[in-house]
Amino acid sequence: MFEIIDSLKVKLIFSEFPGLKTSSVGVFVNTGARHEDARVKGIAHFLEHMVFKGSKKYSYKKIKEEIEGRGGILNGFTSQEITGYYSHCLSYNIPHVLDILLDMVLFPLLDSKEIDKERKVILEEIKMHNDLPHVRANSLLDSLLWPNHPLGREVIGYFETVKNIERSNLRFFKDKFYSPSNIVIVCVSSCKKDKIYRIIREKTKDVPVSLVKVSKKHPPSLSKVNVVMEEKDIDQSHLCVGFRSFSARSKERFITEIIHIILGANMSSRLFEEIREKRGLCYDISTEVRRFKDSGSFSIHVGLDSRNIITVLSNIFKQLRLIKKKEISKKELERAKEYFLGQMLMSVERTSGRMFYLADSYLSTGKIYSVEKIKNIVDKIDTFSIRETAKKIFSFDRMCVSCVLRHKEKFEPALKKFIHNLL
Repeated sequence: MFEIIDSLKVKLIFSEFPGLKTSSVGVFVNTGARHEDARVKGIAHFLEHMVFKGSKKYSYKKIKEEIEGRGGILNGFTSQEITGYYSHCLSYNIPHVLDILLDMVLFPLLDSKEIDKERKVILEEIKMHNDLPHVRANSLLDSLLWPNHPLGREVIGYFETVKNIERSNLRFFKDKFYSPSNIVIVCVSSCKKDKIYRIIREKTKDVPVSLVKVSKKHPPSLSKVNVVMEEKDIDQSHLCVGFRSFSARSKERFITEIIHIILGANMSSRLFEEIREKRGLCYDISTEVRRFKDSGSFSIHVGLDSRNIITVLSNIFKQLRLIKKKEISKKELERAKEYFLGQMLMSVERTSGRMFYLADSYLSTGKIYSVEKIKNIVDKIDTFSIRETAKKIFSFDRMCVSCVLRHKEKFEPALKKFIHNLL
């Protein structure tokens, strides 16, 4: 399925996908928002934007035109622990696309005029995030789950920090973290590995390699319930309930995925069935699992009428108690396993899905399991382990609740009373 090649200055993960006319390639940097200094919060995301604004060999217009004008897609992302630059393209264009991506990442211009323009773009992006109530509710939840910790802060940054990021800050961050030793290239293609290898070797031959120490502050444990409500002039309220969960390197991570599927990952999940289908109390309700190298979270999000907050919360906690108290049926467990494995197979049978799987697995855990290995692990999950893991996750005395709504003063007392009675 893949090969890890470490005889280059960068790490290369190559997966041959014979017979396809399209390919995916990404350059992934082992750093993200949690590695920033608080005074320049948002700098990892700012640098990601600037990498697209021109490099030593390609202008910002050429970067886009040379990939999109050949039928490809170009994009990037910044997360708490990884920054990625990637393209989905026609296979015969892979050498040219990879040359562009590497030139962007290794030799960005960081032009002062472009920095000032892009700062305005990012400030507009922050406004957009703040104006989206579901995004805002999840951001508030993160701040409760990881208080006074980088994982609880906005990846995108804040007005006061983004305004103060200068070219020297961006250059320092780039030089510190964008060393070849801290970069992983993932290529999923029908093209031959030797061609990819030669391009990378040629592109990095004159780039100095420095040892990158990616330090991280381990988040302290939660010791109490945290609740926050924020006023916003909206018609639909957005409610989040969150718990600390297991890290990407934990042996329980696959069990957590199965619990996620049982509770809220699809239309046959318990929360969707009980709260939307049976009671009609919302349009959307879902769960999410997030995993970092040393922490994780399990969260529930619902958009609803403010008048139904207590009713919906009552039903959510009923389902959480049930999965902690009573072993699920073998039939329900098998359905969840089939869904998990089916979704995974459908993902890795696409070049883009396989690329992201290989990159995330390697950078998050240092290892990559084959689909067969994961299937063997998932097959061994039983109803007892589901119940015991649910008990560890859903600790009501350490939960976090966030809500963005109109008329906060009208609904806040009832919410706080409900949580007090729950405990």
